[in-house]
Amino acid sequence: MHVVVRTIGPFTERLGFHQLTINLKGSTVQDLLDQLCEDRGPTFCETVFDEEGELRRYIKILVNGRGIHVLQGLKSPLSDGDVIAVFPPVSGG
Repeated sequence: MHVVVRTIGPFTERLGFHQLTINLKGSTVQDLLDQLCEDRGPTFCETVFDEEGELRRYIKILVNGRGIHVLQGLKSPLSDGDVIAVFPPVSGG
């Protein structure tokens, strides 16, 4: 299955892509993040995961515009054509 991963803000520069189409080997958000760690290297992993391998608390992930916190977290299932956004918190004044 193919999914699209998008980054915004400082993540675009840090992770080296704004939009990337992935041929996902698994079926969940966790599978996608693991595959991106493997494919994109330590910079991706260190940005998204903490030292214990947990998703950093400030990382926001959306699947088709819905936060994974209202879905099934990292176990949220993905389908062909889904768009996943990975970004830092955004604030303004």
